[in-house]
Amino acid sequence: MRSAIVAVVLTTAALAVDGASAANVVGEAVQKLHLSPQQLLSLRDTLGNFGRGAAVEASGENLFVLRDTATMAYAGEFALRVLPDSSLELDRVSGPATLESANTLLFSLRLNAKSRAQALGALANSQVAAQTGLPEPSLPAISLTGTTAAGSLMATRAVFFADGSGWVRTLRAPSLPAGTAPAPMRLADRYVPAIRSDGTRAWRDSAIEIDSDVQLRLADLDTRTRRAPGTLCHPRGPAASPSAIHFIRWGPQTIAAVPPSLLAQLAPQPPVVIAPEETPPASAPDTATPPTATAPAEAAPGAPENSPPH
Repeated sequence: MRSAIVAVVLTTAALAVDGASAANVVGEAVQKLHLSPQQLLSLRDTLGNFGRGAAVEASGENLFVLRDTATMAYAGEFALRVLPDSSLELDRVSGPATLESANTLLFSLRLNAKSRAQALGALANSQVAAQTGLPEPSLPAISLTGTTAAGSLMATRAVFFADGSGWVRTLRAPSLPAGTAPAPMRLADRYVPAIRSDGTRAWRDSAIEIDSDVQLRLADLDTRTRRAPGTLCHPRGPAASPSAIHFIRWGPQTIAAVPPSLLAQLAPQPPVVIAPEETPPASAPDTATPPTATAPAEAAPGAPENSPPH
């Protein structure tokens, strides 16, 4: 049953990656991660934009390479892993770069107090807020596959907790002709609340997206920002200031095409009704006529009490 749900979720994810074989390759790996229904839907929605004409092949444990089906040229890759706090981490890159699991990239979007408060408000009553407050998103470390950054590049890291809450950070670098001055990269953070359901549909309440231009050359990306995982630091270079940040609030968003089997798992449990203790019935009044008391016989005159029988 569990493997069937995973297969359905990934097939309906619009992976569009060479039919069922791609869904099987990814589905087999996902099944071993033991994700919650909310994490499965979050993964489906995040992976559901490969585009047609792409093929997926396994390339190590939970690492998958994307290739153009016509030329089999490298198009990108993504990796999955479950973190010690049971959250799911998805790293993905498309374009002329590969992932480096041993490192991470850190940028700083300097949010003002109002922006932080609104982002935290969107995450209220979610596991991500309970465990991390407002997280500082990071990006997977990447290595460029060529000597020049030809072609557009997109790098993404997403983290989802068991209730579906989490964050998605995406970096986009535009495709520019040779000899063109480098253009700013676009950095976007989306904070998403938990997935909710009433048993007939699933949705997320208001999500928050924060994005900004980052004045950093793509060729200098890893040399200026690369850090070992867990290292607290700031990039050596300009970071986006509050005045350059765009803040977007998204209203409730319905999650489309949720399989019925998964909706059943997402449905809230009915409240447990505790029956009151049964009160024993009141004793009925005794209406029977009590036996008539027999008066003791009077002793014969002149006979002493307790006289022995003759």
